[in-house]
Amino acid sequence: MGRQLSIGLVSGADEIRLRSYVNHTVYARLHGLDYRVECGLDEGITNKFFYKTRIVERLLPNYDWLVWIDDDAYITDFERDGFRDLIAAAEAAGKFMVIAEGPLEPNGFWSTLNTGVFALRHDPRSRELLGSIGDHNLELAKNWWDPAEHGIFTAGDQDIVTWYLYSTGLIDQVDVVGHRELNSRGHYYEHSLSDAFVMHFCGYPDKEWGVARFAKEWGIGQELVPDELLDKFSVKVRSPLGPVSYAVRNRKVVATSGLKARLRPYYRKYQAWRARNDR
Repeated sequence: MGRQLSIGLVSGADEIRLRSYVNHTVYARLHGLDYRVECGLDEGITNKFFYKTRIVERLLPNYDWLVWIDDDAYITDFERDGFRDLIAAAEAAGKFMVIAEGPLEPNGFWSTLNTGVFALRHDPRSRELLGSIGDHNLELAKNWWDPAEHGIFTAGDQDIVTWYLYSTGLIDQVDVVGHRELNSRGHYYEHSLSDAFVMHFCGYPDKEWGVARFAKEWGIGQELVPDELLDKFSVKVRSPLGPVSYAVRNRKVVATSGLKARLRPYYRKYQAWRARNDR
């Protein structure tokens, strides 16, 4: 039997926005992963999406595999040793990356890949990929992009990763898994919180509200951690967004969403006009 792989789990941004670190910490302790919350401040960053890739680039040499999880992504199935299982399969197949397909959103948006959660092996292929991420390649990715084939262009690391993997052929050395395995969305949860491994709250106008709303629907605390595990790991501060605050935020989100829905047809007409005139 070979040695056990060292696996790190990391999250963060340029600020601490959400209490997802409670969710991540409990899961990591439960499954023997090294977890870190990082502030991604670094020199020369001009795009907010590059905070996370700088974190990954800096920490990857410390592990055999490093898992990145966005700060608005919460693990929902605590019994599943999901990261380790996916990494073991990728390692056996000689892959250097595990990433999920982008799920279809209720508004019709989708993407070939979603970089909200991914795992990278510490090897030259990962360093090559990380070295491609920067302003110098964003325009190249935009010019290469075909929305019919790759979905929505987000003007960040996700687009560069997609462009680089497919244009270089490295995609053949990547394990692309279903979104339920690594990076799913709320409308795919139908029966229980184990319907998917990770719930990613991307696209929510108010993420703290979005987490609280999802938690309320499933009868769980806002950390999305079972009570017995909160007790086990001595979590004292729980569900900080109280009923009154939630009600106020809920009214605001509903009103704003309604206004956006009414304005959306006009915005799409403007986008079409702009696309015609930019040719």
